[in-house]
Amino acid sequence: MSTFVYVKRNRLHPYTYPKEDVIYIEFQYVSMGTAYNMIHSKQVGWERAKKGEYEKWLKLRKEIKH
Repeated sequence: MSTFVYVKRNRLHPYTYPKEDVIYIEFQYVSMGTAYNMIHSKQVGWERAKKGEYEKWLKLRKEIKH
């Protein structure tokens, strides 16, 4: 089991991830303890990313830049 995971949030519309908001979505690679604290803290919008979501986000991000 991995000790580090990705967490994500959408700064514009919390807890929703449409393709139009790809520039507002943030990912962070943090330890499990930090991820738990981010998700359960008063910071709005953080949630654990599912497997492969970071790679999909990178691909969409590259398409928008070009």
